[in-house]
Amino acid sequence: MSKSHIAFLVTALLSSPAALADPVALDVARGHRWELHGATVRLYAVGGGLVREVRLPGAIFAGSRDASAPAMLIAPRTGELIVASNATARLWRVHPTRYQTQVYDIEVSAEREKDFGFASLAWGSSEKTLYARSSVGSGAWRIDLDTEIAQVLTPAEKLAAGYPTR
Repeated sequence: MSKSHIAFLVTALLSSPAALADPVALDVARGHRWELHGATVRLYAVGGGLVREVRLPGAIFAGSRDASAPAMLIAPRTGELIVASNATARLWRVHPTRYQTQVYDIEVSAEREKDFGFASLAWGSSEKTLYARSSVGSGAWRIDLDTEIAQVLTPAEKLAAGYPTR
């Protein structure tokens, strides 16, 4: 992935957390709308009714008004929904037609700041890599869904994206 690609993704991810933190995800290509309701996501047909409700196993979300909202993201190729807990380092992938759920318990590779979730998500170069902002603090992460490991973005990656390195 080029530095400009990383810069674009991370800038979009980190510059406007409020815009990315909405617990509704639209899949215009497939005519779907996903909504997060507690420990479940609901799939609606755009302009229509409820298609299916899918439970998220082991879901924990922070509900205080100071907490960032949980993040949701649609996989462009498959239409699968990724949901991130804003309280723990856990993600769910929900298939849009089989309604199967895959749970990712993400290992965070940091000495500090291990007790957090993710507040916003963006795709990396494939549907196996995500970029995320931690729900607390200023951490920015690259998540490998194959290994279930989150790596802190380097200062160079943050700088290229215009993200404050503090």
